[in-house]
Amino acid sequence: MIDEDSLITTPLPLTTLPKPSEDVARLLERGQVKFKSGGPRPSQANGYRSTGVIDRQFDAETQFRLNYDFVSRCRWWWSGDVLWVRVRYPKLGLTVTHDVWLRTFPTEISEFWNSDLIKHELDHIRLSTDPRVLGRFRAAVEAEDRLQFARAEVEELLELKLDNPSRRHLTDDQVRQLINSRVKAHFQQTFDLIVIRYRELDRQTAHGAFAVPQTGPLRTWLDQSSLSLKTESDRPASDSPEDE
Repeated sequence: MIDEDSLITTPLPLTTLPKPSEDVARLLERGQVKFKSGGPRPSQANGYRSTGVIDRQFDAETQFRLNYDFVSRCRWWWSGDVLWVRVRYPKLGLTVTHDVWLRTFPTEISEFWNSDLIKHELDHIRLSTDPRVLGRFRAAVEAEDRLQFARAEVEELLELKLDNPSRRHLTDDQVRQLINSRVKAHFQQTFDLIVIRYRELDRQTAHGAFAVPQTGPLRTWLDQSSLSLKTESDRPASDSPEDE
């Protein structure tokens, strides 16, 4: 028996794979997708989505990594034991990247994009690149333009003890930490939503063994993501994409 944990994982550059369709090519670009094969299943890697199934052999697995970054402008003041922060975000965004792991190198390389296995993994990528999901993060963060922190919350988040109101001085970095705590909470909600949709895809298709049902929320999510790719291809190059 081969010890898969001792095998080396080999990258599969897109240049070594057949040319995908235009829609798939746009999806791969949007999701910043990399393929690799061989070696142990990497679902326990820190920060990645996991199938959540133990001791089950999978032929493929898609992992996504979600990151956020922002630049904030703010002013703050105390009102009794409450800190108020008025904030706006000149820069606010999410990026998502994907690794698609295959247990073995595909034998029928010419049929790579037509295989049910790869089609299932591409459906995962559609869920985690859906601009409507990612756009919710931006909308939720920007909607909270006036943040409120109780004194106890400030002390807990910053790990300090504040004295009387007349001497409660905070640095710019400390206020940024407080703002980041709220942005991070919205980010976590977005991350969790994608994980839920990944699990729903695996549940309804038994990890790709069956086709996606033709009706229901899952089909709607996938169709919406696919439609957004077509919409992007129809948009003039000079246009900037609008928030979903």
